[in-house]
Amino acid sequence: MAQAILKDFNQLNVPLARFPRQIFWNMATLVDLPTDIAHLLFCRLGIPDVLNMRQTCKNMHSISQSRVVWQFLLTSLAKQQRPIPRLFDRSFDSLSPAELEHLTRKAWNLRQNWMTKSPVVKKTLIIQLEPLPNQGGLPPTFEFMEKTGKRHILTLMMKGPMPEGFLYDLQCWDLDVSPPRCIAQREVGSRYLTVNKSLDSLASLVVQSPSIEFLGIDYSAEDPVSGFYTVSKLQNITQRPVAFNDSFLVTQNDQSQLYLVQLQKNNDDHIELRSSQPMLEAVFEVMIQNEVVIVIRRRILEIFSVGDINTSQMLIYPIAQHVFQWDIDSVSISPQTTWPQCLEHRYPTINLLIRFGSLLPWPVNLLHHFVLLPNPGFDGELHPSSNNLPYSDTPIVKRTISSPVRLFSKYHMALGSRGTAIFIDSHTEDYFHRGDVGQRLAGSYARDVSSVENDVEDSTEVESTMDSSVFGYRENDDWTRVAIDEEEGRIALGFLDGTIEIREYA
Repeated sequence: MAQAILKDFNQLNVPLARFPRQIFWNMATLVDLPTDIAHLLFCRLGIPDVLNMRQTCKNMHSISQSRVVWQFLLTSLAKQQRPIPRLFDRSFDSLSPAELEHLTRKAWNLRQNWMTKSPVVKKTLIIQLEPLPNQGGLPPTFEFMEKTGKRHILTLMMKGPMPEGFLYDLQCWDLDVSPPRCIAQREVGSRYLTVNKSLDSLASLVVQSPSIEFLGIDYSAEDPVSGFYTVSKLQNITQRPVAFNDSFLVTQNDQSQLYLVQLQKNNDDHIELRSSQPMLEAVFEVMIQNEVVIVIRRRILEIFSVGDINTSQMLIYPIAQHVFQWDIDSVSISPQTTWPQCLEHRYPTINLLIRFGSLLPWPVNLLHHFVLLPNPGFDGELHPSSNNLPYSDTPIVKRTISSPVRLFSKYHMALGSRGTAIFIDSHTEDYFHRGDVGQRLAGSYARDVSSVENDVEDSTEVESTMDSSVFGYRENDDWTRVAIDEEEGRIALGFLDGTIEIREYA
């Protein structure tokens, strides 16, 4: 403030000594300013500056605790598309001034830590699953999920052989306690499941065991065995589930054919999502977004409209498609979380993280981050169609990330809800000077993904290995899988021995 006043005087080109003392005596100090003006000034400060001003006097301490200041600062962070840990689905108006300050400081600290070259782990949680002894069983699979204002993680571990296949142990863990507590547990006869992203749905996930079974979770159950309960079943459908929401279920058979089930009709009828390719390619990802189904196969991305289906319809063909230049080795897909939630578009931007294959026995040493943008000409009053596309039919390359992998090495990747890419690769030379063994956990934060809907162009620049944030590395190849909960600043790592390590950065 004083520097700003001096700057104004300097612009007059008049020595300060020539001004009468009365001018300075009559000038208001910060303490003398009206409260609304003081609030306005505080809202223009950064979060560290507000906390520093709090230490100056009682009046500044009182102003720095006001609701107006912290709600403005938290709203500013939200408009910058920064995740806000522990907010869940609560509105800002429902929070007290102390809660607003706590969430604002939490969100600011998370982003400052998340974007450094070596993010610091604030807390570590360990889940120890029992691997199948002497059977060479599959390592654990896991996925973060949010329900009832809390964050949980689902785990699936091979438990033992059955007459037909294997038995798996499905568990849901509460991450708000240390160590994590198992709140639901069930044995299932298949490793195929998919989670419902809707927060208020009765059915949280669907499993194949051996028919299609929709499961809910009783978060207050005293015994984990009774934590999962059956909501409904589809007895006549035996294909494995690949995508699920409140209205639709997509299943896949062994020939990579996809089928759509309309859950609102309470029957087992299914409609084939017929690919435009004469030879069916392997399916990598399927996502349901409002009235469209997005399918990613080995070399093609297809968009199907499921909003206006006739009762006698048996086939649905894609309304748009894109053929990639190379075969895909692995892919992760995630809708972009924005604030306010999709006010301008019913269909959010879709992030795609792709590692392409090569003619050699190992994939390329690059990750490509594509974005599938909403079509600004889409008419929300009409159902999606080839003449009314909700998305552009061509994904745009947003960035390319260097991520080397060795022959037969383990690698995996995941996308956060804000576009952050997390990946396990083989770049270890910079840490213990060996390139023949070891793994690196790295990440790349897309600083401008929140504005991808505005004038996006293909990016030809490649982020080097030094541009990525390094979350950790190890001198063996025990890491098998990674998952990210970007809203809460959490990363989960799976190990060969059944251990799941959850790292918190908020």
